[in-house]
Amino acid sequence: MDMNEETKKLNDLSNKYEAAKSSYFSDLERDVNRQDGSARQDALHDQYMEESRARYRTAESAFEAQVKLVASLLEKKNT
Repeated sequence: MDMNEETKKLNDLSNKYEAAKSSYFSDLERDVNRQDGSARQDALHDQYMEESRARYRTAESAFEAQVKLVASLLEKKNT
């Protein structure tokens, strides 16, 4: 594995994670101020919130895995 390539990937994943995090927390803030709608609207909103949370969690997991990979590569390089 190329350290430069993996570091670049880490930066990209960091940006994606921060964007997903920001979006998710914005969605949560809107959710707090949201008024109830019809059963269908509530179901669609719940589905949207689940998808937003899933995007956030997926980005978080990918970022954390890449952090571990780069740390491992740095460790190998320094030994």
